[in-house]
Amino acid sequence: MSPRPPLTALYAFATVAQCGSLRKAAHELCVTPGAVSRQIQALESYLGFRLFERGAHQMELTPKGVELQARVGDKLASVAAEVSLLRRGGHKAVVRVDAGVTFAMHWLLPRLASFSEAQADLDVQLGTSGGPITLSTRVDLHIRRDPADLGDLAYQPFLEEWSVLVGSPRLLPGAPFSLPEIVKEIPRIGARSRPTLWSQWGAHHQIQSSFLEPTLEFDNTVLAIQAALEGLGVVVVPEIFVATMLQRRLLSLVDPQRVLTGHYSYAVRSRQENTAVLTFLEWLRGQAS
Repeated sequence: MSPRPPLTALYAFATVAQCGSLRKAAHELCVTPGAVSRQIQALESYLGFRLFERGAHQMELTPKGVELQARVGDKLASVAAEVSLLRRGGHKAVVRVDAGVTFAMHWLLPRLASFSEAQADLDVQLGTSGGPITLSTRVDLHIRRDPADLGDLAYQPFLEEWSVLVGSPRLLPGAPFSLPEIVKEIPRIGARSRPTLWSQWGAHHQIQSSFLEPTLEFDNTVLAIQAALEGLGVVVVPEIFVATMLQRRLLSLVDPQRVLTGHYSYAVRSRQENTAVLTFLEWLRGQAS
């Protein structure tokens, strides 16, 4: 009887193929890079051919390596998911999501109730942070507007960000005024966390950015929106952050035109995409469409 394939080495191979480097794979597997390297060497010895071309910083799959990944990658992920389900027994599967504070507060959180109703056996643990992701945290899925914040992780855009100019109804003039007159006469609120929103809006309307410098500036969009609610000025802000306030007429559109100011992307951190993460991603994309 031929010897059985080394399953530990196969799992190490699949992780390196996904991560692209020994160091990242070792971090995912909670072992040393040397231990991962020995597993790869053992698998190559068993198979009789090379699986990777080793570069200075990257591990590139050979044609045989690509073939092996296609044959076993999904199967290993499926086995891992099934074992995880057995291990949990009657406990809920958990999806750990990390997103920006404002995005989580105004877009993701209001929608999570519908996910919980449809997927009672899945539990979403939502954490918030800003800027570059931290790989030391236990997270399955990161959501960011700036792809650079996702580091070396593969990412997928899923939601366009459209921004609008809004202000308190009691602040806006009743008589018709041109946009240049409005933004000149009424204080302009800015957010230091999103310094380009005014210039992006101005470029769309062919208004020079030098005329659009904020006259009131706050650290983030949460405070900038609150300032607009208090009647302190007008603000360019992502529409998804103020949709409910517009519906309730707490804020009004100064200009009906929306300006594309970015995209939101997700990046999966799980070692293998498990069933719970895939289910959440399908729901997330559906909410964005």
